[in-house]
Amino acid sequence: MIEIKVDQDACVGCTLCVDLCPTDVFEFDTANSVPVVKKPGECFGCLSCSEICPSDAITHSGNLRSEDHYHDEYNLRLASLLAPGIELPKAAGDKESEKRAMDDLGVRLLAVAAVFRQTLGGSLPAVGTMAGRTLATQLPRYQVPKTFQDVLDLAVAQFGPTWVLKPVMDGDENLTVDVGDCYIRELCKAKGLELGGDLCVLFYNYLAGYIGRMSDSRLKLVESAPGDKACRYKVQVIRRS
Repeated sequence: MIEIKVDQDACVGCTLCVDLCPTDVFEFDTANSVPVVKKPGECFGCLSCSEICPSDAITHSGNLRSEDHYHDEYNLRLASLLAPGIELPKAAGDKESEKRAMDDLGVRLLAVAAVFRQTLGGSLPAVGTMAGRTLATQLPRYQVPKTFQDVLDLAVAQFGPTWVLKPVMDGDENLTVDVGDCYIRELCKAKGLELGGDLCVLFYNYLAGYIGRMSDSRLKLVESAPGDKACRYKVQVIRRS
């Protein structure tokens, strides 16, 4: 069973953990202004409470965690030459460890989405857009894309294989993006979550922010159609220049 500890000296009594917990693990002790773990057996390790806690007063133990991985074996070998004697992250060595890593990532994505919705509400799309714009400025690339199609091709390459994208332009303004294989879709199906929810909102705006920054344009969502096997976004592309 997962054990939850609340550092009552660090707790500021904000009740965010009580309000956010999806299984009502906590009860707020109004006399002492602290949350109390009343239903520890209901915790399934989503980590939302610890993620949202402003004073870092909540810790978990007993929840399954994946080991850290770094995906590029070439860079690992290079780093080992530059930093001899320093223990480096491991490359994923088998399917089971990869699955643990993906399960762990899924839990963290769900926690982050829940925290964003609780704290930001209607500003959730803006968070995804900002993250996508930041990605566009940070990811290495060999050359600056010259056309909008170059940007789409780059997005297909850099978002795959986690998201298999098929973007198609119709004229200068109408963009349709079909999403085939999608990690978020599989995560939602595994957890029984409705497709098109907060994680999907974050993903679309993440993609839109990336494409918009790379192409100096703005993407306006016209229609979204989530599905069990594929999703489709219809988008208007508004050029800035």
